[in-house]
Amino acid sequence: MGNQPIKMDTGNKVLLFISSLALLATVLYLVAQLVSWATNNLQVSQPDPVGDERIAERIAPIGQVASGPVDAAEEVADLSPGDIYSNVCAACHDTGASGAPLKDDTGEWSNRLNDKGLEGLFDNSINGIGAMPARGGDPSLTDEQVQDVVAYMLDQAGVEHDHEGSANGNGEAAEEEGTAAIALDAGDVARGQSGYGTCIACHGAQGQGTPVFPALTGRDAEYIADKLVRYRAGETVGDQTALMAPNAANLSDQDIADLAVYVATFDN
Repeated sequence: MGNQPIKMDTGNKVLLFISSLALLATVLYLVAQLVSWATNNLQVSQPDPVGDERIAERIAPIGQVASGPVDAAEEVADLSPGDIYSNVCAACHDTGASGAPLKDDTGEWSNRLNDKGLEGLFDNSINGIGAMPARGGDPSLTDEQVQDVVAYMLDQAGVEHDHEGSANGNGEAAEEEGTAAIALDAGDVARGQSGYGTCIACHGAQGQGTPVFPALTGRDAEYIADKLVRYRAGETVGDQTALMAPNAANLSDQDIADLAVYVATFDN
């Protein structure tokens, strides 16, 4: 017997045709799903400007350093003699290092002024002497600024001089508005003693001072009044300005007169 062809009735043919269509539909569905997945997951992402900007803000450094030329002369010109003293001179004249006279040593500064004269002190400070370098080690200082700082130290020591620069920090205006407005003859010692209670912690009961705060003994009323007026005006008088200025801010002219005449009673 030879191979005989398989005969299918009409019902089987219809079933086979439907099965083929179902298989084709399944294959097409799977292909469509594969294409959709590839489109969503394998495409090259496009840059997001908004997202990139936000990321840059988040990772930006907290601070930035700006570099560029600095005009040292201009910066120094804005400093008062007290500021320059604190920045350049205080390391030696607040401690006496290398034999430097303390800024509030009245006797030492009086002797130096009598021995060398004001111009001699200026010349030594500008050109240097002993362990002190020229201009205190700051070559950006002008001759006038150095002279003003020397005058400032003489003022701190209560030594009179005739320098007419800006050692008071504000020039002629400060001089006109300074102790001239304080009527020292109206000062009351008893009231001054009462007001001095806030000063004792730093300057001592009799103005003897501490290793940090200067002594007030031997200061005349004009000296004390001048310092309080300048502190009250907000000038930078010395390295204790930040502490003194708030204490002097609310003092009246009468308060200053009272304190000045009381402190003037302290003996050396």
